Amino acid sequence: MTDAPSLTIGQLAERTGFGVGVETIRYYERQGLLAAPPRTASGYRQYEPETVERLRFIRRAQGLGFTLEEI
Repeated sequence: MTDAPSLTIGQLAERTGFGVGVETIRYYERQGLLAAPPRTASGYRQYEPETVERLRFIRRAQGLGFTLEEI
């Protein structure tokens, strides 16, 4: 991870915009579009800030008509 503070899944969803919710992020992880993030000792996902841009890319590509498989 970078030196930047990590984001929780809720913070990630909020910063991404485009109507991306927590369940969508979990789904993208299961589909392999996002790498599984490290977790805290209590089990919380900790995302790198760069993940926001990756999610925005996925949503923009979907908006252009690409399927998740193509992305």
